Amino acid sequence: MKVLELATLFPGPLAGRLLQSLGFDVVKVEPPGGDPLRQLSPTLYRLLNEGKRVVYVDLKGEVEKIYEELRHVDAVLTTFRPSTAERYGISYRRLAEIKPGIIYVAIVGYRGDEYPRDHPSHDINFAALAGAVGACPPYVQAVDVATGLLAALTLTAAVARGRRGYVEIPMSHAAVLVNILNLSLKRDGKPPLLSGEYPFYTIYQCRGGKVALGAVEPKFWERFCRAIGREDLIQRQLDPTAREEVEKTLTGIDCGTLQEIAKREEIPLTPVYDMDKVLNIYTLENLFKVFVIS
Repeated sequence: MKVLELATLFPGPLAGRLLQSLGFDVVKVEPPGGDPLRQLSPTLYRLLNEGKRVVYVDLKGEVEKIYEELRHVDAVLTTFRPSTAERYGISYRRLAEIKPGIIYVAIVGYRGDEYPRDHPSHDINFAALAGAVGACPPYVQAVDVATGLLAALTLTAAVARGRRGYVEIPMSHAAVLVNILNLSLKRDGKPPLLSGEYPFYTIYQCRGGKVALGAVEPKFWERFCRAIGREDLIQRQLDPTAREEVEKTLTGIDCGTLQEIAKREEIPLTPVYDMDKVLNIYTLENLFKVFVIS
């Protein structure tokens, strides 16, 4: 299967890279000046576009090059806003005239309900509208990643089921999907899981560093409380005031010791790594290899 990728920056190229890692032949179209991601992060650009064939097209006067590429592909993946795609002659309506039966997956901003479909936005805007931004902006591009994954999954499903036609992936809906747990808890009248209010699901300072505790199941919370000598907190898993008690106890325990206890007792507690540590552990170039089907 061959895919024509009309996309720059993050979500679209991520979807294309995932498809490429799954065995799709991906042709990426960039403007003459190149994808802006080349300047923003050369490393990310390389990671997202490895294995693709890149062609440079000035859509203002060379759209015929797109039509020529279209004759040899099975699907189109695009992040152009609908009005822009229409103006350049690369909308689904136009491309389906040239290549009937084409699969056209369009990553768009909105469905046109709260905001116009063409309203310009990025990850932080969608996260904000989905209630996923608190006092501080989000630290990772969760909406971009979720959108790329959904686009790749949708296109793969269309191929598997023999479906053709047009499908939209609104980033505003992907953002709500990312935040669906907290929105569900809100409807249930409970605090968001990542608010830090729950003593069983938060970040704690210990001697020599920080640890992340994810003792959602009561059995894990009980193991944790026993491991740190605070059996008196077992019945207070949902009590926000218990967090302070845990913090006082953990400040006197070495992080390394705590991690060893967690491994031995099978407690969902891990160290909090900074990015330098992560880069020492993972080889970014190998991340997409996990999707290869042997």
